Amino acid sequence: MNRIFTLFSFLVLSLSVFAYDNVRLSISSMTNKPLRVMINGQRINQMDGNIRISHLNPGYHRIQIYRAVANQRRRFGNQQQNQQGQLIYNGTVNIRNGMHTDIIINRFGRVFTDEQPIDDRFDDDWNRDDRWNNNDNRYGNNLGQTMSNDRFQQLKQAVEREHFDDNKLDLLKSVLPNNLVSTAQVRELAQLFSFEQNKLEFAKFAYKFTYDRGNYFLVNDVFHFGTSKTELTRYIAGYRD
Repeated sequence: MNRIFTLFSFLVLSLSVFAYDNVRLSISSMTNKPLRVMINGQRINQMDGNIRISHLNPGYHRIQIYRAVANQRRRFGNQQQNQQGQLIYNGTVNIRNGMHTDIIINRFGRVFTDEQPIDDRFDDDWNRDDRWNNNDNRYGNNLGQTMSNDRFQQLKQAVEREHFDDNKLDLLKSVLPNNLVSTAQVRELAQLFSFEQNKLEFAKFAYKFTYDRGNYFLVNDVFHFGTSKTELTRYIAGYRD
């Protein structure tokens, strides 16, 4: 019976990701340099320096924008570069239901964000251009949304009903890829594990799906051994989306 209830809870959490589709996100550059965009750790295909996504779930989304460079291993000023290119934006954006959020990179690499209510009278090309709609359908519903407190409590209760750490970890690994969580939520979930090694494995896994990573040091409080804290710190230091 517990298994059936847990499965039902998982289905509710998963299906909630598809609850909204009345949002639009556009990312464009005023230069001809191609962009590489990551949303919640997932790579979005570039398209002539302009990207449009609909069917994205409302809530906070971590957005990273890279500009392709000839030598990706060097540093340009104070801006980081890695295998994706020159990082010009790394932030969390609140995508609101019924709103069109527009991110623009000017010719000097500065990033500006604006939003306005969706109005097809002034944005008719959004629906007319099939290229964008195809791109949206391929990525939009897989980018996750911020987990509300109600859904988090449902998830937490489902995890608590599992008696073994392995089952708890399996459940969380099924849910988190479609839901963004906060550091505080990760900390609460990690405390539900009985063994230190399982807490550490979960903390590493959850880092990718956490939107306020600057607070992740708070997760260290769940560990009893300094070696676990050190291992998590090293993992985060070497982590690349």
